[in-house]
Amino acid sequence: MIEAVTRLRRWLPGLLIASATLLVTVAGAQPPSTATAQPAPARRVWTVLTSAGSQPLPISVANGREYISAADLSGLFGLVLREDRAGGLVITMGTRTVVVSLTQGLASVEGRVVSLPAPPIRQGAAWLLPIELIERALAPGSNPRIDVRRRSSLIVMGSLSVPAVTARAEPLPNGTRVTFVIAPAVPQTVVNENGRLLIRLAADALDADLGDIGASPLVASSRVVPPSTVELTLGGPFASYRAAEQREGTELRLTVDILNAPPPAAPGPTAPSTTAPPTTTAPGAVAPAPEMPPLLPESTGVRTIVIDPGHGGTETGARGPSGTLEKNVVLSIARQLRAAIETRLGIRVLLTRGGDETVALDARAAFANNNKADLFISIHANASVRSSVTGAEVFYVTLGEYGTAVRSNAAEPGALLPTLGGGERAVDLILWEMAQAQHLNESARLAQTIEGEMRARVPMSPRAIQQAPFRVLVGANMPAVLVETGFITNPAEEKRLNAPDYQSQLVNALLAAVVRFKASTEGVGGAPTLQQDPR
Repeated sequence: MIEAVTRLRRWLPGLLIASATLLVTVAGAQPPSTATAQPAPARRVWTVLTSAGSQPLPISVANGREYISAADLSGLFGLVLREDRAGGLVITMGTRTVVVSLTQGLASVEGRVVSLPAPPIRQGAAWLLPIELIERALAPGSNPRIDVRRRSSLIVMGSLSVPAVTARAEPLPNGTRVTFVIAPAVPQTVVNENGRLLIRLAADALDADLGDIGASPLVASSRVVPPSTVELTLGGPFASYRAAEQREGTELRLTVDILNAPPPAAPGPTAPSTTAPPTTTAPGAVAPAPEMPPLLPESTGVRTIVIDPGHGGTETGARGPSGTLEKNVVLSIARQLRAAIETRLGIRVLLTRGGDETVALDARAAFANNNKADLFISIHANASVRSSVTGAEVFYVTLGEYGTAVRSNAAEPGALLPTLGGGERAVDLILWEMAQAQHLNESARLAQTIEGEMRARVPMSPRAIQQAPFRVLVGANMPAVLVETGFITNPAEEKRLNAPDYQSQLVNALLAAVVRFKASTEGVGGAPTLQQDPR
């Protein structure tokens, strides 16, 4: 800093203003010689992100510092550059003018002097400028915004979502915990695919530092998969994983626990062999073909669940007497339910919204359909003009208003479409209003299971299970229900819905119902007993 101030004192008396503010040397002082590159600098690639996509940006490395060519800088930001005979490189950026000294690590921005780590270097007929010139001289006050992320070698132009992500790993008695800090917080999902845990963030790119994850018996490696997924390659067999999130101001702390697989059972005593002795084949005879194993039936269990926190964004939903908003209560419950299902069952759970954003009704069911969900649970808080009304309710759809032909049309065979090379293929074509028709019986069974588990834990309405033509359920191509967790317009119930203990009871009820429904769907004899969270 002292050196920079000394340089400024030497330069300030020599600042001349012509058509632009120029940096010149003090009269009578001997200017330092212009720096040149000896030998050719090494090459490195940064990435430039814009709303139109990404593009590589070649960077030169000399003396341990990074430089960008004047030509690339001009093309990237639409600049006009010219070399001034007084010893400066004049950069015009719209109505702004920046003058870079060719002999000192200094630049003038509209008369304001900023320091650079080194002067430009000449490479043949071209100039290489320190990369810091972008963030110190060009980015301040720029429109569109310019954001330099040196950690990830990114230059972000415009209003793109590029959260900073840091991660660390620590051992657990029964596995490994990986903690991510995401700033600012963005919606995310965690899924297991072929021995990899994928943390998908709703962002345009990631400014990630995964160096503290390291390697462990359960996490062999980590990397960022563009544009915005963190991939953890698992190093060995594991039993399950669980994910939980917690907001801290504008940050999101995501904790992923990867649990060890149980040790193999000790071998028991070897039973006498009952295998028939090998047979011999006569010379010239054809040996019989080996017996092929039977084909495994296609899995029809519950593998993916979509939880739909109602409302969000500009759609606040119902409001309680004390100002509690439905959209906030149901999002909290949905997040807890997702973590509970992932922890207890280890299956894929997705939210239609991970934060306070507006999602259209049809888009919610479409999200579940596109992700091939096996269950769809929409969570809401009820409202009434009478503040005395209380109790939770469970709904499944009725298709009465869509016409009596809906059920029969839903059972009609699909269309026959021509295939490449001749022939035809039957394809199920399901109208939006008919998607739920073929799942009504299973939706009713799911609703009854949820109602039974909730009744054992929380107060229920006199009409605890009902049918209604909810649009959010009509287009769901899987068993689907809507759960009203209570009447937020009742003062006492509003208070309960805000209480962590009550939310925990709701989550436990829904989790128990999912376990029971999953077990019965998959033909498992008896659902496992769930322990209540000690709260």
